[in-house]
Amino acid sequence: MSSTTLASQALDHSIREIVARNIHAARQNRGLTLNGLSEMSGIGKATLSGIENQAGNPTIETVWQLAKALDVPFGQLVEGEGNKRTVVSKGVTATLIDNQTAPQNIETYLLEIAPHTTHKAEAHMLDVKEHIVALRGHVLVGDEVAPAYLRPGQTHSFAADTRHIYRSLDQAVTAIVTVVYPIAQKGRLSLFDQARAWPHTDDEWLGLHLQVARLKLEVSQGIEAARLSFDACELAKPEILSRLGSVIVDDSDFQSSVQTFALIDVQPVLLILARPHTPHLLQSAPAASPSLQAAVALSNRANSLWKALEDDEIKKLNQELQHGDNVIAALAAEVLTRHGRPSVPARIKPKQVGEKVKRSSLDDGVSFEDRIDVDAYAAYELVHPAYARQSVAIANHLAFHCQSGEHRLLDVGTGPGLPLQMLLELNPALQATAVDPSTVAFQHLCRLFKDDKRVTPMQASITDIAFATDRRFDVAVSVGASHHLNTSHFLQATHRQLKPGALFLVADEMIAPFSNGGERNANLIAHHLQYVVDTMVDLPRNVLSEAELVLVDLVRQHAPLAIFEARSGNVAPAANRCRVLLKNLHKLCLPEPISHELLAFYRFHLLELEALVAGLDYEVEQKTYPQRFAELAQHAGFEVCTHSRLYATHGVSEWDGGTHLFVLKALA
Repeated sequence: MSSTTLASQALDHSIREIVARNIHAARQNRGLTLNGLSEMSGIGKATLSGIENQAGNPTIETVWQLAKALDVPFGQLVEGEGNKRTVVSKGVTATLIDNQTAPQNIETYLLEIAPHTTHKAEAHMLDVKEHIVALRGHVLVGDEVAPAYLRPGQTHSFAADTRHIYRSLDQAVTAIVTVVYPIAQKGRLSLFDQARAWPHTDDEWLGLHLQVARLKLEVSQGIEAARLSFDACELAKPEILSRLGSVIVDDSDFQSSVQTFALIDVQPVLLILARPHTPHLLQSAPAASPSLQAAVALSNRANSLWKALEDDEIKKLNQELQHGDNVIAALAAEVLTRHGRPSVPARIKPKQVGEKVKRSSLDDGVSFEDRIDVDAYAAYELVHPAYARQSVAIANHLAFHCQSGEHRLLDVGTGPGLPLQMLLELNPALQATAVDPSTVAFQHLCRLFKDDKRVTPMQASITDIAFATDRRFDVAVSVGASHHLNTSHFLQATHRQLKPGALFLVADEMIAPFSNGGERNANLIAHHLQYVVDTMVDLPRNVLSEAELVLVDLVRQHAPLAIFEARSGNVAPAANRCRVLLKNLHKLCLPEPISHELLAFYRFHLLELEALVAGLDYEVEQKTYPQRFAELAQHAGFEVCTHSRLYATHGVSEWDGGTHLFVLKALA
């Protein structure tokens, strides 16, 4: 049931404190900023701030808009410590008399409407239904174009996810209104599901081995994913996982093209996921320096999974983990990790916390640090798959196209600065102006390059700066920043800073093509979590802190399940799983330094989840797909010279999800 009407019909003062507290809690629970909630609800940021600070004068309809935007029941925002809560507006009194939460949300209100009063209600959440029983007076209710006419004792049910009304006539109206929210589709079976009894006899276990081999083959041949669920058994969790683990072990001499996971999600589960792999090999530029040639060779070795590592290679790679250059050490670690020997570069250091930044709740826009832990990003992003390969691919293209002399480079959205540092390791002659709007990232940037005269840091957004025309740059690069603001504006603003014919090299994560919000969210989940499951390495549990053990167990449990749900069409449960997972991980007090070097992967996983949930909320993470990016680049005045997918996460095409590199040329 919803109501309202005019802006002047505000909530009674007695309930504003409760509503303010509940709205703030629901927003924080979602991880949304005021700016994000404003965008999702269409309510101004100043208004929202006033509501949360009990200085506002919200109408009942405003609360309904916020309930819809926050994806929570209306009763959650108005309910206090007791079960009963009365909401008063001009001509309307609505008392929450019952709030059932399981197995689904059902709210029951006693509604009283003054004579000659019309209440117009906007659409509620999808699939919400309302049921009304008229107790006193005559009322028109339901679809605003063709409402039902009810006398006392009559009932009416209608879909409340479209606009609807309540209209009294000559008499006051008293009615019981029940709002029924849809049951969450958690665990819904799909075409990708199979179920069976837990095996007991040797013959049943043999049958399970054959069944799993068949499912692996089907997924390898093109099915997105498969889930095999078992009846609950009486064995303890470790024994269940041990027995299922023995089933999924691949003891053949061939490299598997699928990923298989043994889990317990209420009941024992085997998941089989297709693993996209599109190897992109770099051709070393003729003018490449010895360090760039070595980096190109390591990049290609990381993508040559069909060739096992030799003993002498392993020895050399382990030595290179200690290399003084970030790029070589990171590449060596990636080669070893992708060939089944998890490793991290020796340059991984504990998280360094920058100065706390005080920002007004009404500051324009949302900064990167509002949603992403930039300090942790600076510490652990080096283990992100293909992270170093982005800088190598950029340096290699620069060696092809900019073969002589010093070049003035514009680094757009450099973040804490590690990709730029790796680029300078490979091309020391560059002179760079590094632009980034994040205050915390800028602190890291200044610290990283404080003694390097080649780099001029600038705290600003590329869309806000205005260089003189005679200072236009020879080349621009951007690693991981194109989706942190309006991509079209990002491209157009960079074009204005470049000389005609100058190159703009963009390396970034992009998702598989989409045409609606559901597809976008499904592809976003599948993309981000593929980086996670690709680096869910084993590590000794006896050296980890209690919080680190929880981090590892939660990620290993829920990341594969969320990918499966996203790929099988259960997008809402997948998104909810990701939100709950991130919320639970944020509760952990994780130690610094980490207890084991390989835990750097799981700290990176936490960052990836932050980016994923921010992307679901469309805050500081607004990913597009590669073909759309190419169209936007052309619209901004660029010619697309080269495109390649450096790392595949989702889909089989070069234009599907993963880490991509675009080489653009600025047209005059």
